[in-house]
Amino acid sequence: MIYCIEEPEAHLFPHQQRKLAAYLIDKLPGQAIVTSHSPQIAVNFKPDSIIKLYYDDGETLAASNGCSDCISSAWDGMGYRMSIIPAEAFFANVVFLVEGPSEVILYTELAKALSIDLDYYNISILSVDGIQFEVYRKILTALNINWIVRTDNDASKVPHKNEWQYAGVNRALALCGENKEPNLSIPIDSKALHTKWGAISPIINPNGVYISFFDLEGDLTNDFSGHVLDYTSKDNQDDAADYLREKKAIRMRELIKEKKNFLIELKSKDIARPLMHALKIARGES
Repeated sequence: MIYCIEEPEAHLFPHQQRKLAAYLIDKLPGQAIVTSHSPQIAVNFKPDSIIKLYYDDGETLAASNGCSDCISSAWDGMGYRMSIIPAEAFFANVVFLVEGPSEVILYTELAKALSIDLDYYNISILSVDGIQFEVYRKILTALNINWIVRTDNDASKVPHKNEWQYAGVNRALALCGENKEPNLSIPIDSKALHTKWGAISPIINPNGVYISFFDLEGDLTNDFSGHVLDYTSKDNQDDAADYLREKKAIRMRELIKEKKNFLIELKSKDIARPLMHALKIARGES
């Protein structure tokens, strides 16, 4: 027996939507075909049972040609089922991937300051809670969902070797399908990182990948310097950025609360470019 159910989430609170999804999966005999716009419904299903439909040039198409196994394979690095936050992104036009909660706080408030209605344009800002962008890229690409990435410009020592790597640069290049930079036999200093930032940005930015000049706190201190110095009561940008880094999300929230009326000043700054790129994609301009 096959059941076809259209948008079962209608008129139900989120808790009841999850309860209904569990019933459809575990209790209903036969097979159910469900159409839904609800993250609370989608979150309960295994990735290999999901097909993403999207509209393109007057036609409704299935992502990956309806290949649920492709989506499931991409999801292997994420665990067995979707969490509720990626489930929301499942329905987005554009997903803006960032490293952590500080970026989510900043870019959510920056969007408001720039009169960018994230919900109107179906833009989700999603923290990957680290640097595992590649896992999300595979999933979103399999689902035919546009994505933007902003990551730090960091360097690190290669484990068990007397070598150093452009970690952030290589992360960004890999997301674009480009060859990584070779490891160096000497530590990588800030000057080398900034030079490499200038060299690769024209390559990665058209692909929707952006890398910090420093990191989020350093870039914000540079682009929003007077306001950050005032908030931190520090005499120089280095100390102000370090102050933000000590308690990242807490101090980012405090800073934004105190200075949110001035965030519009960031519109033309480099730190705003990935958000503006996401907006262009959502508007069909890129």
